[in-house]
Amino acid sequence: MEHYKQNKILFIIVVICILSRIPQLISDNLLLDGDECVLAIMAKHIYTWRDFPLFYYGQTYGFSIVECLFIIPFYFITGFTTISVKLGMLLLWTTGVLFLYKLFIRINKGYRWLPLLLILVFIWSPAWAVWSMKARGGYLTSFTLTSIVLNVLFGENRSYKTFFLSGVLCFFIYQSQPLWIPGLLPFLFYFLIKEKKVLPLLYFVLPVLILSVLFYFYKQDIIQFGTIPYYLPKGEIVIRLCRIPNFLYYSLHGNYYFHDIQQPNLFCAFYAIAITILVFSLPLIAAYNVVTRRKGTYLFNISTLSILFSLACTILCIYYEPRYLLPVSGYAFISLILLLNYAGIGRNILKISAFVFITAGIISLITFYDFKFSPIREKSLHKALGYLIEKRVNYAYTDNNLFTWQVIFYSNEKVVCRERQLPGRYQKYFREVDSAFYNGAKVGYIVPPMNELDIKFPNFTNIDGYLILIDPPKDKIAENFPKTTR
Repeated sequence: MEHYKQNKILFIIVVICILSRIPQLISDNLLLDGDECVLAIMAKHIYTWRDFPLFYYGQTYGFSIVECLFIIPFYFITGFTTISVKLGMLLLWTTGVLFLYKLFIRINKGYRWLPLLLILVFIWSPAWAVWSMKARGGYLTSFTLTSIVLNVLFGENRSYKTFFLSGVLCFFIYQSQPLWIPGLLPFLFYFLIKEKKVLPLLYFVLPVLILSVLFYFYKQDIIQFGTIPYYLPKGEIVIRLCRIPNFLYYSLHGNYYFHDIQQPNLFCAFYAIAITILVFSLPLIAAYNVVTRRKGTYLFNISTLSILFSLACTILCIYYEPRYLLPVSGYAFISLILLLNYAGIGRNILKISAFVFITAGIISLITFYDFKFSPIREKSLHKALGYLIEKRVNYAYTDNNLFTWQVIFYSNEKVVCRERQLPGRYQKYFREVDSAFYNGAKVGYIVPPMNELDIKFPNFTNIDGYLILIDPPKDKIAENFPKTTR
């Protein structure tokens, strides 16, 4: 009976994960950005047996094969569409949520209903409103694998297999999106030290070493186009530390795109401020426990290091990049439930607090119906691409690296586009476009709406804000788009 009840709750969680994202899924603003289109095309190439990439095109990091495999089943159902990609990512995120809920159950020693309330607060968090469906080369993979690793470590029957599996999964977390690793380290050290043996450490390290060697050789043939932008400050450490509260606040309200921070509404702001206060309170409580030598708080105290380590990663960021703090919300909720195991807070206070956060979260996620990060809309983009196809233009150039991939995906590869920078994410496209151009085939030049004109060609045709030029001057193209040599 208990097993049946748990399965019922898991089903309800899945339904809530889906329902919570419906406002975005039915919005006219729903659109894949350029990076998402890269991954969507990777999934299509696997689906059509054209390629089998493990890493995000043009990178030796971003272990994207997992995200691709979650997208492919939806290609069977709804074709090569925006909704297929978003549903695939939502399924991957929901899988991570289910494992996070099971972790809450494992570590909870208080009220039986507490894990369910906390996972509902997490699901309705505006911090994950957009990123729960974002195809971006490893973020959701790392979130899900981290939830699995913690479930394995907190299991009742730990064995050498436990640490071997943890080593394998941690390796792929690092390859996918290493931002989750700092928060995992305190838990890994805790359980390895708890074993009081060397063998568990060896079983953990062994798969990491073997896989590192194998992937080192695999990566030798990958052309590096994208790199992780980070900067080790010398005289700016204090400044970087002082900006962390703002950094976290931006991440938690969820209204951003890269380092473009948008103004949150009242409900998103309330949620972000409250959770920011909670995040900074938890390490302070742990410090108090250490100073006063309070018994029974060791695991909670250790868990708050996950928060601090994750926050510290922002020191390396040049700009505000709120997505880099996505791990914090998960680690904070783990610390919170460990705190509530001994804090003795009344059930009514907990239920009222959860109700307030869930209500604010529900309203917040409904408002994400209007979320947009670009003047591009799918309908107008299809119209512009239809114009190119009607003119029998199957190859195009554009200044905007991200828009390149939107052209390719939303034309279903009927218009192959190349970006300006070398060596390019996918050299096959570069070669196709350059070959067509230098062999006299008809090519186009396309600029997305509101995009600054780097190359000022005359006589553009305006299609719903997209500037299109058929057969642009060859000297200008040759000058501004260096021919690939690979």
